[in-house]
Amino acid sequence: MTHVVSDFDAAWKEALETFFPAFLAFFFPAIHTDVDWSQPIVWLDTELQQVAPEDRTGKQRVDKLVRVTRRDGSPLLVLIHIEIQSQVDLTLPERIFCYNTRIYDRERMAVISLAILADENPLWRPSQFSYGLWGFRQTMEFPTVKLLDLPQADLEASSSLFAALTLLHRDAQATRGQLEARLVRRAERWRRIVQQGHSAATIRALFRFLDYLLRLPDELKQESQLRLRQVEMEELGMVKFISPIEESIYQEGHEEGQVAERRDLVLRLLTRKLGPLTADIEGRVAALSPDSLLALSEALLDFTRLDELTAWLAQYPAV
Repeated sequence: MTHVVSDFDAAWKEALETFFPAFLAFFFPAIHTDVDWSQPIVWLDTELQQVAPEDRTGKQRVDKLVRVTRRDGSPLLVLIHIEIQSQVDLTLPERIFCYNTRIYDRERMAVISLAILADENPLWRPSQFSYGLWGFRQTMEFPTVKLLDLPQADLEASSSLFAALTLLHRDAQATRGQLEARLVRRAERWRRIVQQGHSAATIRALFRFLDYLLRLPDELKQESQLRLRQVEMEELGMVKFISPIEESIYQEGHEEGQVAERRDLVLRLLTRKLGPLTADIEGRVAALSPDSLLALSEALLDFTRLDELTAWLAQYPAV
């Protein structure tokens, strides 16, 4: 059977770039509180590449540089390092020091370095770089979070996207080379994600992260898709509406029987989320075009009140 490798790099890069405020809130809450999120954040990948030496080691890691604004109005550069390899990397502290000082030399702006240690070695805990001679000493300390230290129960109970990503990361490490175990773990993890009631955007991002991290060979993908569909049907009472598996299924043909079945499932899910629907609202949902019905199946994940559904229906035409 085909050997597959988890794409940790892609998962963490996308999570950082798309959900950066949530990243800081989960891993570095004090820093998150000090940032003015009403101001734009600016990713500085080009600037980082200009100071970072080319890496030929093959190690899986993510390095990102972003400019934020503090609540006092001062700009700040945040340099983030995520180390994923299981073996000890003795070069990390020096690399953080070099990147930090080179960026400061270019930008003349405070540069705060943070590290996520996503490896499997509980003893490896770098947090500083220093050297000295003849009475001179240079020392840099940097905050770190060790993923292994985060309690499993706390992660399972959290609704944070980064708690789910950390769990997926651990699942990938635990099922490396165990394809049947990975099939089971994918379904278990998807069930928990579905149960937590995330927004549609978060659900879709977590599905991509699941695919990056709990990767399977092509010959097992169809079986996994069937298991994930079954999870959705059991948890939400519908065959398939939230995961982007084979989205073409909902774009091919609109036979009356299929459309009627979808309308019934959407109405059942709306009732689960919002309580009993009025006859008028049921009629408006039943009158939606197939494309509008598909759009509603995604939008309803974010509804918490009946008036949100009513406002949504006012924007979409009936058949």
